[in-house]
Amino acid sequence: MTPGYMGKLAFVDLSSGTIRIETLADDLARTFIGGYGLGARILFDHQKKAVDPLGPENTLGFAAGPLTGTKAPTGARYMAFCKSPLTGGWGDANSGGYFGSELKAAGFDAVFVSGMAPAPRFLWITDGRVEIRDAAHLWGKDTIDTEDSLQTEFGDSKVRVACIGPASERLSLISGIVNDRGRIAARSGVGAVMGSKRLKALAVRGHAKVPVANPAELSRLVKAFSKELRDLPGMAQALMKHGTCGFTSALVASGATPIKNWRLAGDQAFPGVKQVADGDAVIRFQMRKYGCANCPIACGGICNVSSGKYPVGEVHKPEYETIGAFGPLCLCDDLETIIKLHDMCNRSGLDTISSGHVLAFAMECFEQGILTAADTDGIRIAWGNGAAMVALLDKVIRREGIGDLLADGVKAAASRIGQNAAACAMHVGGQEPGLHNALFLPSRGTGFVCDPTPGRHTAAPMARLDGGPGAYGPYPELRIDKFERYAYTGKGPMSATASGYLQIGNCAGVCVMPFMFFGNYPLIELMNAVTGWGLDVTEALATGARIQTLRQSFNIREGIKAADVRLPDRMAGRPPLAAGPLAGVTIDVDSLAGEYRTAMGWNAQTGVPEEATLKRLGLAELVKTCG
Repeated sequence: MTPGYMGKLAFVDLSSGTIRIETLADDLARTFIGGYGLGARILFDHQKKAVDPLGPENTLGFAAGPLTGTKAPTGARYMAFCKSPLTGGWGDANSGGYFGSELKAAGFDAVFVSGMAPAPRFLWITDGRVEIRDAAHLWGKDTIDTEDSLQTEFGDSKVRVACIGPASERLSLISGIVNDRGRIAARSGVGAVMGSKRLKALAVRGHAKVPVANPAELSRLVKAFSKELRDLPGMAQALMKHGTCGFTSALVASGATPIKNWRLAGDQAFPGVKQVADGDAVIRFQMRKYGCANCPIACGGICNVSSGKYPVGEVHKPEYETIGAFGPLCLCDDLETIIKLHDMCNRSGLDTISSGHVLAFAMECFEQGILTAADTDGIRIAWGNGAAMVALLDKVIRREGIGDLLADGVKAAASRIGQNAAACAMHVGGQEPGLHNALFLPSRGTGFVCDPTPGRHTAAPMARLDGGPGAYGPYPELRIDKFERYAYTGKGPMSATASGYLQIGNCAGVCVMPFMFFGNYPLIELMNAVTGWGLDVTEALATGARIQTLRQSFNIREGIKAADVRLPDRMAGRPPLAAGPLAGVTIDVDSLAGEYRTAMGWNAQTGVPEEATLKRLGLAELVKTCG
């Protein structure tokens, strides 16, 4: 067994009630690392194409990486993955906290769940064993009550829980999987897939230690990085002080944050920006800071809102994406309302990015007369109306009235409404985009349209190319030269390199912030200290390309066409904004995307991986056999 891995994969069939445990092959680990890399390999091999995403044949996987559960800085991440009911292609979501580390301590690198239980169930995973247990007493509970109930049931506050809330039980396609009382694997509709299987939760407790090839070297690397971190300027200090909410003011001012459903940009378009975008305003509610397992940054925080219009009590500090989605995107300048909406999403399992978009979509439709008070159960959904936003989101969670129409995202809602609603639906390939304007950094659009999980801000590392010189990591191959922001040629090769590197860090189980943005995170050295592999940058980037290409091949097999995954016109500046810091800007994402695909070894127009690429990456036989 390779160090860094527990060596076990669990396969659970909820239809038959059977459990199979297999050994993780060493070559499979090195070739696909972990997380969604391992997941893509297993699903591509084991799952037929064209299965119903909400049917029993769709496999839902949970996987950690080799650095998860070790002392590697931020080594806490796990991933959930499946065929996405939101996009119809590859789906995955990523979360921190403590669940991933506990899954490793319980003896497993990954758990794969297929079938559909006849009644609500949960999985009890502990010290190399998996049991299917009745969850009737948990069904209908919110995620925090579910976690509390399971910890009480097992008499152990260190039982870690990944569960779904009422929105996922009702199969909302914009729902995710929640752990640690508010950390959420939110994207791709993974919560709906879990709900379709009547799988309420995974409860995990273990006592094993993750084996490490070179503990002394790992300790040295951890100490060196932690020491550097204290003096690292810029993003690192901002994260340690405020968390991601501290970036909001600057992003709004620059135009990077979309306003009023992507129709405006700049703080002149959102006069109340300081009330929700100032980091100090947010952390005035913070009662304590916290970090995910093995994280020296501790960007998280627990807030306590015990008074005012929405006394929600303890709640995770809202991140930038949440504030951007419920604040500027909806013209809401009331922070207490945003925290209330955030708490509602955490408890129900809704993705805050998608939830903000469905509210903004409904507001624009209401403004244009496409929806009326008769359609919205009497709720007057005016821009920035906090009470209306809370009432509307409650209906989305319950799938009541207008909420049933909105619960599957803006693309599905627009299709059902008709008229001109599609022009108000901001999505990329079916998924609502992260709150990062490609008009500000055009290469953001490359990731939005080219990643197998479209619209993902965390899957668009090439946006960093447009921000000036720097480095993704401490390796010459990852140094960023000066690129002209609005140039549309010459960025493809570095975009592909950044994409490959991103897959390695994600699948290793570490947080994207330090390994992609700090410039000094020793990812490859940490991998080698833990696994003993002797990776170099060349092999690491090739492995990342292999993972990305297999995810892309999954989409091609499912009939996803590159021509159908595009930025909405207003996100590309067609027509250009008339005012603000991005006035007059129109971007050419097609050229950027074509260059990226070419550099990846995919067809520039269709995105289909070239045969030579599949052979070079060792995927030709798999893709041919399983296609």
